[in-house]
Amino acid sequence: MNMVASAAENRLLVWLGPPFFSSLLPSLGWELIARPHEPDYVRSWPQVLDLTGGRTPAAVLVADASLPPQLTGMEFFPCLTLFYTVDSHIHSWHPFYALGFDVCLVSLRDHLPLFARGRQRPDLVWWFPPFAPDRHRPPPPETRPDKEWPLLFVGTVDPGLNPARVAFLDKVKEAFPELRVTRGDYASLYPRASLVLNECSRGDLNFRVFEALGCGACLLTPAVGHGQAGLFADRRDLFLYPPGDAAAAAALAGALLREDSLRESVARSGLAAVDARHRSRHRAEDLSAKIFALLRDEGETLINSRLQNATLLHAGFLRPLYLHHAESSPSPGLRRAYLNAARTIPR
Repeated sequence: MNMVASAAENRLLVWLGPPFFSSLLPSLGWELIARPHEPDYVRSWPQVLDLTGGRTPAAVLVADASLPPQLTGMEFFPCLTLFYTVDSHIHSWHPFYALGFDVCLVSLRDHLPLFARGRQRPDLVWWFPPFAPDRHRPPPPETRPDKEWPLLFVGTVDPGLNPARVAFLDKVKEAFPELRVTRGDYASLYPRASLVLNECSRGDLNFRVFEALGCGACLLTPAVGHGQAGLFADRRDLFLYPPGDAAAAAALAGALLREDSLRESVARSGLAAVDARHRSRHRAEDLSAKIFALLRDEGETLINSRLQNATLLHAGFLRPLYLHHAESSPSPGLRRAYLNAARTIPR
């Protein structure tokens, strides 16, 4: 049975979940069907075929929305399958779920070994760092707004979701009362700040780093791992402070506010680094090239190898995961879907 259509013929890609850079894929030769995840709804192969009108796609990609599993049975899919994990720092089940997919895209570089473990092909775990949207850029010089805030944080500040962030920002504000904390359209807010503050409550390299630099901001961010040091240099592209050290962050902000030329130079360098390597178009081009090459060179072999091991993957990794979510989900619909996924092996 020929599991994969000719790479020259099948360009249909189904993208499920947050869009990230998916809207750029049609310009790179893909026929794209993109759908967000839906509350209390889990898709499997019949629902994928409903989206495609019965056509077998070349690939199905599931993007992380920090939700329970939104696709089941993928270990039995007769096409290339990909899982794009962003929040693996808060979802310990992601590496087990990812074993059911041919390819895994990992946002946090230090977690690559977690996703490579137990896989027949650890080379198909790909690092895909965060990025800045192409459309979010600094305003032209003639329309650039005046600086309203010496130090600005834009993001979710919720004691129930991120208590460490709340405590950190409170301490920064004690030492630096001019700190402005808000939510909203970051692309319109960052140009109005002399300095932008980032916080990573769980040590992740978050999107805010790339978004702030992509908007031309001078950024203060914690020194985290996940490849940050190889992407951006301290005092060249951004400024680093020790994670969780509010006093150090406030002191650095105060010192930098007296160094206009240094702030402007570092902001320009950070923007140039994002423009060169870390826009949404770069991630789309990288993914497109990798999938095309994979399908062309070994797509059928790769898919058939997974299908031969699908029953073992289901029994050893995915069935326990589905049973866990069937027990923990507050939604009756999701509980039924996960129980069905745990019991059912497609034929």
